[in-house]
Amino acid sequence: MPPTPGNKRPLPFVGNKLDIPKEKSWMKFREWNEAYGPILTVWNGSTPTMLIGDPEIAVELMEKRSTKYSSRPRFVVAGDLLTENRTILFASYGERWRAYRKALHLATMPKSVDSYRPIMEMEGKVLAEQLISDPAGWYDHSSFRYTASSVVAAGYGRRILDIHTDSAYQKLTKNIEFLIRVNVPGAQWHETFPALRFLPSFLNPIKKAALYYRYQGRENSAALMDEVRKKMAAGVAPHSYAKQLLENREKYADLDDVEFNGQPGSLFGAGVDTTSATLQSLVLALILNPEVQERVGEELDRVVGSQRSPVWEDEANLPYVQAVIKEILRWRPVAILGGTPHASTEDDVLEWEGKQYFIPKGSIILGNLWSIHMNPKTYEDPEAFRPERFLNNRQYTGTGTKGHSSFGWGRRVCPGAYFAERSLFITASRLMWGFKFGKATDPRTGSVVEVDASMETGYTSGFNCRPKPFICAIVPRSEEIRETVEREARAAVEDLRVFENFYDDD
Repeated sequence: MPPTPGNKRPLPFVGNKLDIPKEKSWMKFREWNEAYGPILTVWNGSTPTMLIGDPEIAVELMEKRSTKYSSRPRFVVAGDLLTENRTILFASYGERWRAYRKALHLATMPKSVDSYRPIMEMEGKVLAEQLISDPAGWYDHSSFRYTASSVVAAGYGRRILDIHTDSAYQKLTKNIEFLIRVNVPGAQWHETFPALRFLPSFLNPIKKAALYYRYQGRENSAALMDEVRKKMAAGVAPHSYAKQLLENREKYADLDDVEFNGQPGSLFGAGVDTTSATLQSLVLALILNPEVQERVGEELDRVVGSQRSPVWEDEANLPYVQAVIKEILRWRPVAILGGTPHASTEDDVLEWEGKQYFIPKGSIILGNLWSIHMNPKTYEDPEAFRPERFLNNRQYTGTGTKGHSSFGWGRRVCPGAYFAERSLFITASRLMWGFKFGKATDPRTGSVVEVDASMETGYTSGFNCRPKPFICAIVPRSEEIRETVEREARAAVEDLRVFENFYDDD
């Protein structure tokens, strides 16, 4: 088998668990990959985890041999307790997974995503105006309200006007926050000793919390779906994924009500946290790299001008904008551990650099993006934010056409990747077209407020990571652009009224 870090013998019963940090384990994993090799064995109890730090190995196993590596390991807290494995995220590869995938395709195939483009465009225009009227609140506007409202409008046909008062949003996000916190390798003893799930809830606080969020999440999903039903009956339901599902319920008869109601929530779980965190990292990178801002601004001025904001059709003519987006996904990946790990379903042998490694059936396969995206064998000077590395259609071995691995691998690649890419392009390009981002000045002392892009101190921990809240200076790039932003936002607000028609039983 691949060696353990430092060839250290795993302890009886617990394996290497005591060596895995509970916070930001991906940083330790990168240290191990750099010191001991691109594929390692880390034991969690009696279960081996293959820790991959090389993109070519990740592709070899999870894409080229996808028939063996497309299942999921057992997750006691997030799988057994929180979701009962009745979601596409945790379902083992097989008939149930295919049923979930079939239903999700209704929202994520390109034709469907393109039908939601007007929502993304209009919400993006509202976001741009909010950065003018309330630049101090940009962190909430860019990450939480904008992305949540776009995804919930596409999923359920309703906007999120205020993240602090919308109860549906609060329930959806609390559920996702719990999942992100618990679904981290080495964070829960339940994953090492699955029998702990049988302890009663009053002795088992993580079980108590998981069951609470299970029932809360299902009640919220049912209520949101019921709201769409009522709107449809009243003839006021706008286009949404939930509406499409209800109109085609007979096609998904193999899903029970819990599984069916949870489908639109999958969009929220996959799209809100990832897209918002990427936009926050983009702002951070632009602040720290003013030369990138200048170059991307010149391209946008030449192609788009100041009398309108960027549109989808501009993408082919904005190669540097595309490069900036690819680089932010590489430089600060959100699903830092490579997304939910894969599991092998049969014994296998990997030949690599003159050695043969045995990978037993039931192994956990974890592609640590912090190792893969920072691998100097693949990316020269990987710590630097350098969009130029993606110009001229340059390809990187093991990363496919995207040049990065942020959406995962093989049959378990993120089903919402196209949705995320469309949303990112239209929003990121609008932010770079409309605004200059810089360091803020402390009004009390007059000193410059520094920003922290370090993964060690400036980013959160968990299954997904994002920049910790920071302040910055945001100004329109010109007076003409300011006028365009305000004009487009006024029109967008009117067009979005249809998504504010909340059904009132009274």
